[in-house]
Amino acid sequence: MTSNRLSLTLAAAAALALVGCGQQATKPAEAPAEAPAAAPAPPPAPVAVAPVVDQAALKALLSPDETLEVVTLDPAGAASVSGEVKGYKAPVYAVPVAAAQTLIVTFEPSNTNLYVNVVDSADTSGAAVHRGEVDGPKARVNAAKAGVYLVKPFQPRATARRDEAATFKLTIAVK
Repeated sequence: MTSNRLSLTLAAAAALALVGCGQQATKPAEAPAEAPAAAPAPPPAPVAVAPVVDQAALKALLSPDETLEVVTLDPAGAASVSGEVKGYKAPVYAVPVAAAQTLIVTFEPSNTNLYVNVVDSADTSGAAVHRGEVDGPKARVNAAKAGVYLVKPFQPRATARRDEAATFKLTIAVK
């Protein structure tokens, strides 16, 4: 019987060894953790596009004593012009401005009887968005939509009737 017991013990040990060597179902190895995907780059900011200046349409908005000049801005969006108002005769400066840009006009007259108005050319009533006599020599206009603004130096009627003359300098910036 001892040999039977020994045989059984050996058989049991061998069975356990075989079971221990057998492959057990294991979890598959987890993939290495990857860094979260980077957020997509935001689209490039839209380039501000100033409208085309329709000179014929703008000239129709002027009086016979006014002459139209289109302002050409440098790459930084600025320009300086100078001129003269004599009586009712005056230059009018057209400045194209893209939507969401700001038009900044600084007016430096040679005398205190010279003013500047800024008018949105889309407003055919001619109402000024900046009135120099009331608002002062520096205009700041935020454009809600693309358009052409007219910068109009002028003198009051009393001095214009006497055909007085005065010079000015304008600094114009679009940002």
